[in-house]
Amino acid sequence: MRAVIQNRQLASCSGIVTQKIDRRTFFLGSGLAGLAGVALTLIGPIGPTLGLNYIVDAFLVVIVGGLGQLRGAVIAAFALGILNSLSEYATEASLAKVIVFLSIVVFLQFRPQGIVSEQSRGLA
Repeated sequence: MRAVIQNRQLASCSGIVTQKIDRRTFFLGSGLAGLAGVALTLIGPIGPTLGLNYIVDAFLVVIVGGLGQLRGAVIAAFALGILNSLSEYATEASLAKVIVFLSIVVFLQFRPQGIVSEQSRGLA
C-alpha cells in the first residue's frame, strides 16, 4: 500500500498490481468504518448525527499523536482517554472536556509535531 501511495507508476513497474491494492485498501477501510458504525450503534440512539460527538476527539487524537503515525495515535488515544476519565471523575463532564482541551493546547505549544514525528530534512 505504501509503495502504491507514494509512487503508483514505479510500483506498477515493479510488478505490483495497483488496482488490486486499491480494491483491498477500499475493502479494508470500508470494513473498519462499518465495524466502527456498528460499535457506535450499541452505545446510543441511531441517527444522522451519530458520529458528531466523536469527530473532535478523533481529530485531536490524530493531531496529538502525530500526523500519519499509527503508534502515536494509539498512544494519544490512551493518554487522552485516561486524562478524560480522570478529569470526569474529579469534576463534571463539561469541565473535564475543558481540562482535556487546555492540556492539549499546552502540549502542542511544546511539541507541535505530536508525540511521534517523522524525521525529515528541513528546507532551512
